[in-house]
Parts: sequence; structure tokens; C-alpha cells
Amino acid sequence: MRIAMIQDDWWPRTGGGPVHVKELSIALAEQFGHTVDIYTRALEKDGERYTDVETFADGAVRVHRLKPSAEYWNPFGRVSSLATPLPHLLTEKFDVVHGHTFLPAVPTRTAGALTDAATVFTVHGTALTSGVGRDESIFAGVKRRLERQFVLNFDYDHVISVNTEHLDLLGAHHDRLSCVPNGVDLERFDVDVDRRDEILFLGRLAPKKRVSDLIDAFDRIADEIPETDLVIVGTGPKSKELKAQATQLGIDDRVNFEGRVSDEAIPRYYRRARLFVLPSVWEGHPLTLLEAWAGEAPVITSDVEGIAEFVDHEETGYLVPPESPDELAAAIRYGLENTSESEQWAANASELVHEEYSWEGVAERTNRIYERITNET
Repeated sequence: MRIAMIQDDWWPRTGGGPVHVKELSIALAEQFGHTVDIYTRALEKDGERYTDVETFADGAVRVHRLKPSAEYWNPFGRVSSLATPLPHLLTEKFDVVHGHTFLPAVPTRTAGALTDAATVFTVHGTALTSGVGRDESIFAGVKRRLERQFVLNFDYDHVISVNTEHLDLLGAHHDRLSCVPNGVDLERFDVDVDRRDEILFLGRLAPKKRVSDLIDAFDRIADEIPETDLVIVGTGPKSKELKAQATQLGIDDRVNFEGRVSDEAIPRYYRRARLFVLPSVWEGHPLTLLEAWAGEAPVITSDVEGIAEFVDHEETGYLVPPESPDELAAAIRYGLENTSESEQWAANASELVHEEYSWEGVAERTNRIYERITNET
């Protein structure tokens, strides 16, 4: 079977979307013999252009970075991505066109209307169910209306949600719907690293992540835990603001901003952390949660959409209300003071992630959808 994947962002922009598409594509190629072409944008960052074709799975998976090259948020670059995959989708014969996230809905739907390919659309997260903290721009209202059209009102042969929170909303508009959660490459986290006195955040420094609440919470207990540092891994639009916050609070010597790190380094950060903290106000199904579980880092995270359905409070992690630095500080204190208990959360979560969240399992469930819809079309 020949598959076209369409993904709006790719490295050097970090996030769960590129990881999901890459790992799913590799698993589909290796387990089922499919060939997968991933169409994404040619990005520019810090003066460097990322345009090269990448291959994985012995060439069965190819990543095509389509020009024009532009910064991720560049309006021209984003709008052009609605059309740049179309020459490939309309002239090459694909069995399935599978779009991910938001803007790829347009070329996915167009390919479905103009070719014989079956279409799948995966919703990784949507402001239509919980828009708080997601978009602070003046165009937020316009984007929300476009998202409603793309996610709810376009026809696809099948729609996938990475969590169950979206199923009611999506089910009111789509007849063929499944929940297929994210996965994690478990072997990647089999590294031998000693624990350190570190609290870790790893992810996009974006508004919805509320890393400012974590810095605020750390400041409230910093004097109680003088040997413990806060380590923040990732980049994003809030980076400068968060560094300024740490400086203003006088804890910049205890808050280490690591920036973007290599894929090879990421498992070591989880393995050495005493706690992993994810204070988001909403998520789809965060890959960082699964990565922390795979790295056996005890998790403290928000009791919000896209997280609470996966975390069993005080069994596989510790849930706190969102946007509550006081309660977040109390949870961090509890996790550090009760290490045998927090380590048990990590052990339980590690067992769970090995049983239910491998990419092999995700690929198998996705392939069943492909087989069903291609037999129907």
C-alpha cells in the first residue's frame, strides 16, 4: 500500500506532531511493507534552511520538504502549505492520504475529492474543545473558525482522535471515527543514567504549556530544596519571557534553559530527572507524557483534557489543577519528599506504557483502518 502523510511542521520545529508522523510511518513500513511519503514544509530557522529529503526504514519512508522555505509562523509559508502538496497528491497514485493536525486538512480533503485515494485525518488536539491558553494572537478567532471548517465540516473516509475527549465533538460530524493514541519508541529509552536532583520540563515553550506556572511554583519551594534545579528543555515563543521571569524572581542560577537538544539526548533527560512536570492547560495526547513514562520519571501534570484520561492519580502520576502554582508547588514538594511513592508511580507507568503504547500497536490499529477504508472505496 502506498501512503501519503501530510504534516504541517517538521524539524527544527519541535513538537509531538513530527514525532508521531515519523514513528507511525516507520512502523507502517517495517510491519506491513507500506511505502510512505511524508509531505511537509521547508522551514527556515536562525538563517538556516531545511530543504533536504530524508529517508527512513531503508528508504521506504521519505520526507519531502516542500518550498518555499520560511519561518514556521510566516503567513506566506503557512498559506502556501495548503497547496504545495497537491501536485504530488494529484499526479502520484496513493492508496491513502493521511493528514495530521490543522492546515493539512485542505490538501487531504482536496486529494479525496480529486483522486481515488481514501482519506484519513488525525486530530492531535483542537481549540474547539478547549481553546484556553492556546493562541494569544489577534487572529485567534479567524483561526478558530477555519479550524471548525477543516476539522468538523470536511468529509474524510475516517477520522482519528488521539484521545477520547474529542470523540463527542467529532462524532457529531463524522460517522467513521476511532481513537488511536500516540505511541513511544520504548527501546530508545533503554539507557543507563543516574538520577540527579532535577525537576524536568521538556516540550514547546508555548502559551498552552504554562511553563510560567512551573517557574512560579519552583520559586515558592526553591529555598526548601537547595540541591534541586529546574531544567527546561525546548524552544518556543515564550522562551525570552520565561528567562526574564526566572531572572526577575532571582532564581536564574537554579533554572537551566537547555534550548533544543538532539533526539539522542532526550531519553537521558528523562532518565536522570527526579520529577517530570507538565503544567499544560490542555493537550491532545502529549508524547512527552509517554516519554517520561518510558524513561521511568515520576510525572506531575495538569488535570485537564488530553492528560487526565491517561493518568491515574497517585498510580501512574500526580494530577493538579491547571494554572495553580501553589498546588503545583505542593505537588512537587510531595513528590520529592515521598520518593518511594513517586518512584512507584513511575514503575506503574512504565509497565502501562510497555503494555499499551508501543508504536507497533499504534501502527497495527492504523493499518486496520487503512485496510477497511481502501476496501470500501
